Amino acid sequence: MKKNISMLIIMMSVFCVLNSILLGYQDVDIIIRITCIIGISILELLDHFLKINEKKINFLQIISILVFESLGFNEIIFLLPIVIFKIIKNKASMLTSILISLCIASYFYRENFLYMCIYIIIANLYLYELKKQRENELEIKEFNRGQRYESHLMEHKVRNLERYIEQNNVVISLKERNFMAQKLHDHLGHRITSSLMQLEVTKEALGKNNELANKYLLTAMENLREGMDEIRHILRNVKPRDRVIGVENVKEQLLKFEYSTGIKTTLNIEGNINKITLRLWMVLEENINEALTNAAKYSMASVINLSIFVYNKITRIEFRDNGNGYKNLNKGLGLRGIEERVQGLGGRVEYCNDNGFIINMIFNLEELK
Repeated sequence: MKKNISMLIIMMSVFCVLNSILLGYQDVDIIIRITCIIGISILELLDHFLKINEKKINFLQIISILVFESLGFNEIIFLLPIVIFKIIKNKASMLTSILISLCIASYFYRENFLYMCIYIIIANLYLYELKKQRENELEIKEFNRGQRYESHLMEHKVRNLERYIEQNNVVISLKERNFMAQKLHDHLGHRITSSLMQLEVTKEALGKNNELANKYLLTAMENLREGMDEIRHILRNVKPRDRVIGVENVKEQLLKFEYSTGIKTTLNIEGNINKITLRLWMVLEENINEALTNAAKYSMASVINLSIFVYNKITRIEFRDNGNGYKNLNKGLGLRGIEERVQGLGGRVEYCNDNGFIINMIFNLEELK
């Protein structure tokens, strides 16, 4: 805005110089008037390029205008409303600026005062419009800076969350390994050692005491059989069920989305989710990811609710946001992809408008077995 004001003062100074020449003053008068106008312009250039104290420059300019006007240099009056605006732009309203300019102009410029009034009003309208635009630009700039900071903060949180999840997975994996190692050492190690000793006895007894050898051989075989059963039992306990993997993956999806977008997410589960197969969980994860992406892009939502309802023979997954919904549903690649994946498992998709956008995915559990 300061650049525009300086340009306006220079332009009006040129106009004042031309006006002085065209009015046909004597050579000496023209030189004096032009010198005065150039002096005010030089003050403005000093303010603009050398960043000299603006208040001092404004004071010198207004004093110069009043002095030159009192000496009869009426052309200078055209610079008056611009300088007054510079002085009071952050302290008073446009009406105040106009009234001050009119009062000063009425004292020095009585001829054609109506035209001067029109000029002062137009000049102030232009200047205050510049001020408003500048304020809007600063507000937008500040808003964008805030958005960038929030985005950076959110990305930092997401990275921290991903690192935490990764470290947590490593810790869980190490705990599982330690658990398995301890169990195998406590149970299987003893049985293998015992079986080896019995097989050694069997080897020595063969051909000498076949009945004893057969007895130790059967005992060793039974020990090893029980050891295999224990291994299967340990592996069953360590390996998580499909439902645990599926639910945890969905929770992780929602948590990452909430951190990256700031949109609150909730998860509601009703019924026995043991009925949901791993294949269905994989489809649900893809569809939930697609629905979350669409919501972030288009819905303007602040809350997203994901509900999983498992009934006797069917399951229904409801994705609901509190955004702007839709007037005419335009199925893009995302929604068509959701439908194709659901139909691939024999299910169907329903859309609804109810204080937001709702996606219902319905599956027949009997067909998924």
